[in-house]
Amino acid sequence: MDILYRKIDLVEQLNLSIGTIDNHMVRGSLKYLKIGKSVRFRDEDINEWISKHYPKKKIAKNVTAQDINNIKSAFGGE
Repeated sequence: MDILYRKIDLVEQLNLSIGTIDNHMVRGSLKYLKIGKSVRFRDEDINEWISKHYPKKKIAKNVTAQDINNIKSAFGGE
């Protein structure tokens, strides 16, 4: 089953405004599902959209705490 996100989830996770998300929806660059009066976004569609329009956010979204610790260790940190 696909993970579905709300608009507010994208706002919080990607640090974008609702207006920015709405603009991408209107332009057709961000795919969404209409469920009644609500809209939802599939994880697959979000990842594709981020890769295309916000590549730096794509990298940040995929970095784990372990990755950060490895980088710190490589540079003599904690």
